[in-house]
Amino acid sequence: MRQDPCRRLLRITLAFALAVAGPVHAQAGIVPALAPALDPDTPGADEACGIVGAGTAATPESMDIYPGHIMQINGERPRLVREGYRLQPGKHLLVVAEAIPRAHLGTAQQAQIDKMRRRKDFTGYFKPLLVDVRADTLQRVGVRLRRDHLDTGSIRDNAYWEPVVWEEVPRECR
Repeated sequence: MRQDPCRRLLRITLAFALAVAGPVHAQAGIVPALAPALDPDTPGADEACGIVGAGTAATPESMDIYPGHIMQINGERPRLVREGYRLQPGKHLLVVAEAIPRAHLGTAQQAQIDKMRRRKDFTGYFKPLLVDVRADTLQRVGVRLRRDHLDTGSIRDNAYWEPVVWEEVPRECR
């Protein structure tokens, strides 16, 4: 039985992220989402929560921050696509995909990114991001374009962007 290449890539990405962030997890541990069987936007009445979102506001493009998409939270694909997800306070591992508008790149860079994305292992689409969720705080997730990494080799190695939390604002979560 052949394994779906996207699922395989996500497992590899998560395994890599866990290996890199191992000591952090040993201390605090990754906190599960509120309840896998529940809609992430319906926390219990007495549960503290924070919000992590990728589409909650326009990204500051003047700072080379662009939209991203949250593909997984703690190894699970969200059942419903939302601008923001309510999570228990603590460490959570997100898998983020970049959505940098191609108009912000040169034609040679666009062609190299398209070529890199056609690889069989799909490594150009996703990167892990470890987020320390805080109660009653909205953390906005995006991707930073690394202009110093727009050469052919860096694009081929998928080093031209990185996932970031670009803003934190107080927001009641209950």
